[in-house]
Amino acid sequence: MKKEQARRWLQEWLKHQQQVTKFSVLGLAGLAAVAWLLELGLVTLIVRIGFVGSFSMAFLFSGVILGAVQWLTLRRLSDNLGDRVVPGAELGDREVRYRLAKGLPEVWTYAFGNMDTDLLWQEKLVGVLCMPQRLAAAAVFANRRQLELQRVNIEVCAAVIRQLYRAAERVEILKLADELQLKDLVAVIREVSLVDGVLLSTLRTAGLSLAGRLVESIGEWLQRDGGSGADRS
Repeated sequence: MKKEQARRWLQEWLKHQQQVTKFSVLGLAGLAAVAWLLELGLVTLIVRIGFVGSFSMAFLFSGVILGAVQWLTLRRLSDNLGDRVVPGAELGDREVRYRLAKGLPEVWTYAFGNMDTDLLWQEKLVGVLCMPQRLAAAAVFANRRQLELQRVNIEVCAAVIRQLYRAAERVEILKLADELQLKDLVAVIREVSLVDGVLLSTLRTAGLSLAGRLVESIGEWLQRDGGSGADRS
């Protein structure tokens, strides 16, 4: 796998990711709009019957309440969908901690909430009632992720993925940094983690590897590109 091939493959792979992310944004936004309208109508009806005589006042009061919930949900978005921090290695007198971006499956899981059987019914009820706000927040997060994918450093990330593909096994991050002369290691690992299929493990020391489906995708692309799918050099 040549350097130019790695760059072109990564550009195509990221375009595919951006398309998937775009569909996720549209899907989440559409579901959020429907859920928001349904909840707003239900809350307005409850407030109108039980507390306020005027329908317009009930609608306004309900909108303020649900809007406040939405604002709080967006405020906590970084806590719920923020980067996963994992311990790295000691460099000099400090310990390096790597930041890994969360994938779209985790975004969808957050949007629909945790419905574990060990939750109390009150917790499940709150989870259902806050689903419209979580769907909207997840759509905002997915849109930000799409913008991040557009700004990925192709040169550096392609070099890392090419090295992992050639190794065909887990490679320690410090070894990658030494071989590729990576300067800002934490920033590079954060960007590489945006690529779907790049895995990080911390069994002994932090290391990167490629998921099987990603290896297959690269091999198939190489075969189409020049019949060198089996050549990892």
